[in-house]
Amino acid sequence: MINSKHTLTILASLMLVAVMPMAFAAEGLTIEAEAIEGSTTITITGTTTSTSIPVAIKVVAANGNVVSIDQVTPNSDGSFTSIFETGLPTWKIDGIYTITAQQGDADIYKDTAEVEVKDGHVIPEFGTIASLVLVIAISSIVVLSAKGRLSFTPRI
Repeated sequence: MINSKHTLTILASLMLVAVMPMAFAAEGLTIEAEAIEGSTTITITGTTTSTSIPVAIKVVAANGNVVSIDQVTPNSDGSFTSIFETGLPTWKIDGIYTITAQQGDADIYKDTAEVEVKDGHVIPEFGTIASLVLVIAISSIVVLSAKGRLSFTPRI
């Protein structure tokens, strides 16, 4: 028989871990670069807790040259979006492009993202998806092992 007390404890712990990043969302700015593999468009989405100051976004090529800049005004909820076209001549250097978003001088209002570009086309990172799959896999193993009394040690 399954001990429901332990199962509930494990499920409550997993829910707490999933909710914890949202509960401790601090003041500041965060960005994420989104692109489809082979695309010539990079979409930058972000959030900030300071909606009264515009966000400056700068893209720097692998060789250190600034290839694009933009300035966006955050929405009332703090979200913002900017789109960059990578098929332009300034994007001809292959490698990692660093995208920096900043509001004012405070470090909490500055964030960076990286995107790999080859021949003017995006080669996206899958780090976020891979970490999400890892968390789901580990959570499933914990729940199933608790539920089915799965043991990794041999019984003698």
